Amino acid sequence: MKQNFCKHYKGDCFPPTNRYCRVCPDAEPFCNRLWEKVLELSNSNGGKPVALPKTRAVMLPNNNEKDNHNIVHLKINVTWNLTKEDYLHYISTGHARMGRKEQRKDPFVSPSLTRQEPYVHSITELLGGISNPLVLDVQKKQLEK
Repeated sequence: MKQNFCKHYKGDCFPPTNRYCRVCPDAEPFCNRLWEKVLELSNSNGGKPVALPKTRAVMLPNNNEKDNHNIVHLKINVTWNLTKEDYLHYISTGHARMGRKEQRKDPFVSPSLTRQEPYVHSITELLGGISNPLVLDVQKKQLEK
């Protein structure tokens, strides 16, 4: 995880601070608005899987009440979580690779240490691409001082 992927991130890349995006007071309106679009996309097929182009994966909504707004599910053969912080880290850095606990500060590794590429790229494309105004607004917010 790139520790300075966002000017608003407060943490050391280790749990629980690697999940800071979930409680960030600066997430409104841009980061939360973009993440809300990811949540809407996960629900866009009436609870059925949403195919992610150029991958074998599908995206599913998270129906668990406890963490409903911070996680969506991805599935190929098994189901895993795509978290809000993994997605926002990808928006900032272009990377969300798998890693081991000793690689937490590797800037190419996702905050959750799970492999989210190329799935996050596909989700971004479904939302209008990296030049989508919502994505550009988040990137600008992540860089502001």
